[in-house]
Amino acid sequence: MRNIVLVTSEVIDDANLARLSAVASVCSSRKLDERSLLKILPNVDALVVFFWPGFLTSENLARMKRLRFIQSVLVGVNHFPYHDLRAGIVIASNAGAYSLEVGEHAWALLLAAAKKVVADSKRLADGAISFAEFSGEARDIVVLKGKTLGIIGYGGIGATVAGYARAFGMNVLAYGRNKRRIRGVEYLRGSKGLASLLKQSDAILLSVPLNRSTQHLIGKRQLAIMKKHTILVNVARGDLVDQEALYGHLTANPRFTYATDVFWAKSGRESLETDYKFQALPNFIGTPHMSGPTGIVSGTPATSAVDNVLRFFTGKRPKNLVDRSDYLEAV
Repeated sequence: MRNIVLVTSEVIDDANLARLSAVASVCSSRKLDERSLLKILPNVDALVVFFWPGFLTSENLARMKRLRFIQSVLVGVNHFPYHDLRAGIVIASNAGAYSLEVGEHAWALLLAAAKKVVADSKRLADGAISFAEFSGEARDIVVLKGKTLGIIGYGGIGATVAGYARAFGMNVLAYGRNKRRIRGVEYLRGSKGLASLLKQSDAILLSVPLNRSTQHLIGKRQLAIMKKHTILVNVARGDLVDQEALYGHLTANPRFTYATDVFWAKSGRESLETDYKFQALPNFIGTPHMSGPTGIVSGTPATSAVDNVLRFFTGKRPKNLVDRSDYLEAV
């Protein structure tokens, strides 16, 4: 019997569906009625998912005895129902597929914060019409050359932003759990390494996955040891940062800036509705998670995800394999 791949996202375009068809029978959940979908589930060998689909309940997953591989179109896989996925199913993220687009967006957020672009644009829109009204603000503009950028999570996005930082004459620190040597980057590990990065950095990028060990990685204690003028950029997941602690820190430290493209989860899904009025703060910059969709438009994530499914079905080791132990207790 031929392998069956069930695709649950319209992000996978026709060209990539055709590539999958060379190694398996491809079905789209969006083109099947409920009865047909339930009938096919026990015969599915692989899933390609974006957000976890609602029809894949614990009951339906239990019926999928042939399921061997799950490929995410997203980088983040913290939303998968790991307790319902039996041992032996191989799970892969799509790490690296959004590096260019998200990296550029992260750098845009950093520059906007450093150069006070949003605050000054708002003041102009509110009616400030004299150059004299802005003259005192020059002291708050950050010149990046010679400053230090700390990157928490040095994957594809981190490496992209590090390249921009070096081009601007910045020093680069990176933090992660695996021992690495990276040219032009000082790499730190462990709790002492994280504390050192937080203390030294003038700007910090969060580009690490959200899992059991990274939820609220940045809380009250971590914020307290950062410099008062730090720019904290988040393009990963909102829940890496403790929301209450961040709001308190922003209100108490007007020179500290939080620039983010991601927001906190409500009822298991990211939401623009926050528990605190961040948008009213002059040292908060937010965009509505636009960096990821920018990557999707490029087509790279779909191609990368399908490449990995093809690796699996042709006997090659897939990339970006997920360690379940990172997620089984969590978020």
